[in-house]
Amino acid sequence: MKTRKVSSRLGIISMGLVLALLPASAWAAQTFCVFDPSGANGDAYAAMKELQTAAAGWGVELELKPYTNEKTAADDFKAKKCDAVFLTGTRARDLVKFTSTLEAMGALSSYDMLEDAIKLLAKEKAAKMVKSGDYETAAIIPMGAVYLFVRDKSIKTIESLAGKSISTLDYDDASKAMVKKAGASATAADVSTFAGMFNNGSVDACYAPATVFKPLELEKGLKKGGGIVRYPLAMLTGQVIIRSASFGEDFGQKAREWSQSNFKTMVKLASKAEKDIPSSYWIDVSDEDKARYDQLFLEVRVSLRDNEKVYDKQMLTLLRRLRCDADKNRAECAEKLE
Repeated sequence: MKTRKVSSRLGIISMGLVLALLPASAWAAQTFCVFDPSGANGDAYAAMKELQTAAAGWGVELELKPYTNEKTAADDFKAKKCDAVFLTGTRARDLVKFTSTLEAMGALSSYDMLEDAIKLLAKEKAAKMVKSGDYETAAIIPMGAVYLFVRDKSIKTIESLAGKSISTLDYDDASKAMVKKAGASATAADVSTFAGMFNNGSVDACYAPATVFKPLELEKGLKKGGGIVRYPLAMLTGQVIIRSASFGEDFGQKAREWSQSNFKTMVKLASKAEKDIPSSYWIDVSDEDKARYDQLFLEVRVSLRDNEKVYDKQMLTLLRRLRCDADKNRAECAEKLE
């Protein structure tokens, strides 16, 4: 009997050692805090449910928890109430600066460029670059090009922005810098208030992806002569940030490959939202005006890289290479300021 008891105890101890050595993901669900303005009914949450299904196939159980307040989701992740979190790149800037720089002002002007960038980040040799301390960017999905919405169609050039008020997210240093550089005034707002400010005429302009046009009823702010400048200010992304120690070594790599392989499916939501906006609202700008926007964007990016340390230098260089691959005649391709 004593031999059996000793053997049983040894078995229990051995099992405990095995569990202690395994990554948490191998035996317990990981809490995944997901920001989506529409909560569990939103498109971002639906995309993360697809990641949840894929992760199950890798032996990782993700327990999704919806948040309609992005700051709360980010704070809970930092407080270790979540093992993973889904945020916009702008909000994730203080977690992994390298990947958040994908959203740099004017750095990418097409979904093809964004896809190329995400493909590069999905390669195994890029794994070290997407990590910052305890954090790692495990997936990146497109959430739409960000456009300037104006209440008056005459506001479409850099010069015409001077003196105008623009609702600006209070935590978005890049946008505040651009607004200041253009000679406009930034009116502090957050995700829940910027649309209302634009719709009721409290500000002359706001910036947003086409995907929120219908949900936030931005047409109300456009009806009396307003429009949308058809030149992307930036590319909004959704980023899954994990605490690496909570997951197996290969989870982040598998998730990045998953997001890259699903890019075309996910970007369709943004493309459809843009096509669904009545053509009468779109404002086309001349090549000369685009060049002036590009120059403004470049100056803002360099300043935020060197002075405020908002943007990552390596990522800006990578994005410049993508722009120059697409158009070698761009002035910046010879100057190499990034």
